[in-house]
Amino acid sequence: MTNYADRMIWQSTPCLHGEFCWHELNTRDAAGSTAFYSALLNATATTIPMPHGDYTMLAIGSHTLMGIMPISAASPADVQAHWVGSIAVDDIELMTARAAELGATIRTPVTQGSMGRSSVISDPTGAVCALFQADPGKTDGMNEHGPGAVVWNHLVTRDPARAVEFYSALLGWESELPPDGGADGARRMNAHGRSVAGIMPTSHPDDRSAWLTFICVERIEEASRTATQLGATALTDVVGFPSIGSVVVLRDPQGATFCVVEPAQRGEA
Repeated sequence: MTNYADRMIWQSTPCLHGEFCWHELNTRDAAGSTAFYSALLNATATTIPMPHGDYTMLAIGSHTLMGIMPISAASPADVQAHWVGSIAVDDIELMTARAAELGATIRTPVTQGSMGRSSVISDPTGAVCALFQADPGKTDGMNEHGPGAVVWNHLVTRDPARAVEFYSALLGWESELPPDGGADGARRMNAHGRSVAGIMPTSHPDDRSAWLTFICVERIEEASRTATQLGATALTDVVGFPSIGSVVVLRDPQGATFCVVEPAQRGEA
């Protein structure tokens, strides 16, 4: 088991409108998912009783990483384990309504939670994400960056141009070619002077559009090996991207797809 927190400096940045601010794993086996990610990341789990099922938060020391929650029993049987990233917005009602106007499907209307209000949408290409507005004083408004934390999000979609158009209009993201090239419509999306997400085409026309969650690790070969020992399946070899780092795509034992990334620059995402 690797204690990544001992070898990489943690950083934090203000979480502003249009930036990913939280990530949750939705799973039909919360206990199994908690055991897998706790072991992979050497994280501590804290469970909070909730009416719809216990909510689990993973942390390394004082650094909160992510949430794990059960898929509702009322969900269709074909809904598999999946990650959902939340994007911070300044006005949840306005942004949810605007998303619908721009062609998104509202999967969950604006709902009050313990930390703020959120909605879940499918963008016009079919990828799911959440919008979130924190209640005053409920969060510190900071994003954690370090080993074990989610540090990047990449939309893999059948229609990159439509996705770029949608998120640019909704959140004010600005599109640019990624440093390692923009073949087939791949773009890096920026806000507030920094990169916030990537958009790229799917490898196969029949693939669903989906957001990929990237979890930072200190040593990617070691992390990939540990993940497979814990029951995950490697879907790719380790691939290097000059602008991101070394990446491998994995499917966890409960069926959710995610990435681990060893950043190109040490000590930052």
